[in-house]
Amino acid sequence: MISTLSTQQASGRRLAPVASAVALMVMAASASAQDVHDAYGEFEQMLQITTDQGSYSASSLGSYVSSSGAYRLGFEAVTQYDAASFSRNFIPPDTMGAVGSTQYMAVANGVYGVFDKNTGARLSAVSDVSFWAAAGQTGANGDTRILYNAAASRWVMVSFGASTSDLQIAVSDTDNALGTWKSTKFTGYAGLPGVGGGVADYPTLAMDKNAVYIGTNNFAPATAGGAASYRGTTLNVIPMNSLFNATAPSTTNMQQFVTPYVAGGTNIDRGYAIQGVNSTSSGSTGKIFATGALTQPAPYDYTAYTINNLTPNSAAGATQSSVVQVGAGLLADPGAARQPSVALPANQRVVDALDARVSSSVYEVNGKIYAVSTTAATNGADEARVHWTVMDSNTFAILAQGDIGNAGYDYYQGSIAVNSAGKVVIGYNRSGLDVATGKVSFMAQVFDTAAGGDLVATSGELLLKESLTDDYHNGSTFGLPSSGRQRWGDYSAVSVDPTNENDFYLIGEFAREYNNDAGGHPGGTGGSRWGTWVAMVDVSAVPEPSTWLSMALGLGLVGAYARRRKATASAA
Repeated sequence: MISTLSTQQASGRRLAPVASAVALMVMAASASAQDVHDAYGEFEQMLQITTDQGSYSASSLGSYVSSSGAYRLGFEAVTQYDAASFSRNFIPPDTMGAVGSTQYMAVANGVYGVFDKNTGARLSAVSDVSFWAAAGQTGANGDTRILYNAAASRWVMVSFGASTSDLQIAVSDTDNALGTWKSTKFTGYAGLPGVGGGVADYPTLAMDKNAVYIGTNNFAPATAGGAASYRGTTLNVIPMNSLFNATAPSTTNMQQFVTPYVAGGTNIDRGYAIQGVNSTSSGSTGKIFATGALTQPAPYDYTAYTINNLTPNSAAGATQSSVVQVGAGLLADPGAARQPSVALPANQRVVDALDARVSSSVYEVNGKIYAVSTTAATNGADEARVHWTVMDSNTFAILAQGDIGNAGYDYYQGSIAVNSAGKVVIGYNRSGLDVATGKVSFMAQVFDTAAGGDLVATSGELLLKESLTDDYHNGSTFGLPSSGRQRWGDYSAVSVDPTNENDFYLIGEFAREYNNDAGGHPGGTGGSRWGTWVAMVDVSAVPEPSTWLSMALGLGLVGAYARRRKATASAA
């Protein structure tokens, strides 16, 4: 459902300390400046579980196959059991994947997998360290993103290097993800002069006809050995031909735009978790989009700008345009998400739904930009919602926006993709307190883009995968209170099949069984386990809006469905 929008302010929240049973792969940090919002003041640490050993094996959950309806294929991708089998036992998974010409590649912290996109059959699973070693690098530290470039018939991947100051990029030699890859590495953020210890955190990845865009949130300690704090952002712009060349990818003629954080907010705000806008249109390049207003209290706004003077051969002379505050004015961080938690009633609200950043890919199609983020509900309810926005790609003016949500549930970790016909699929997680339907579930909805930019739902909620437990909490074992930050995600992905644009592939997280005797793992010490699920949705099988409405009325379906459009002054 899409709920009515209204302004709501959500207070900041401090992050709980990490349990002693968990060793930090990347140390948690807090911002030293009081005017940086709490959710923006800590980088997204990847945590390695050192005490929850025991049984690592897990049986396959099989697959879902249907010859009718929109949801045609579903299969389990990589899991925490897979990662742990390589001694890469991390939380959260940082769920990510993309569809290619014949394969689907799923990546998570610690493990990468390749699957047959038509059947879901697993073709390969390797540790992230092994993958990068084969591509020419030493070590990996998670936060992997991946895209498939249909024009070049190649895969592109970015990840932390062995040092979290570094970013490494791998490009496949062909469209076969199981074939050879080549790579390059560069310093994303070195840290403060004379101190070092920089973390180029939360790297994003986008491509258009001219360049590849990688944004980072930068953290560094004020002194050697001190706690890191937020230092600003970097947008790395790499010309397309530097990565897609005949020999090996390079960062030749790359441009790095650094926006340092200045206490008091006197600097220009260019956003947080910066996302380049993915586009296949030769006339629309260099678009940048993010959640802004870092130095202001909620509600936040979106921020957008362009990178000018780009060519496929060079970004050396590129410049940034002035910033446009898009005017959403509705974005506030949600509270923790709910679960039924039958075993532990006190832990009904422990899942971290993250914050209002744009965590997933942004797309430009037919002169419109499409994006989603997670926000607090704007109707006064203390619930999380997936907020979608459609903008004019030339002016960044909002054409339409709305929330995906329903009373009694939290909606979070959304992602979006759109095809050339304006068909849109949004994937997300949903959870609530209801015992029958409240488990954390991976879900989706299908939309048509109306002429004015509004998204018109053409499907109900599609349940893609339901969690196997109703009280997921990472970092502590079954029967004990949750400890540490109960992060979920940190992201998901939707991608359009390059061989059939009516087929959309989605990947999201769900909770597997506990690693204990009751979960079928004798000797396991009882920790929660994440899994990832890939689903294919066929939008050609979805009825047109008028047909869907008639069907809903005929079945007696009842639901609240409202949208709020925000048109430009010129359109009005």
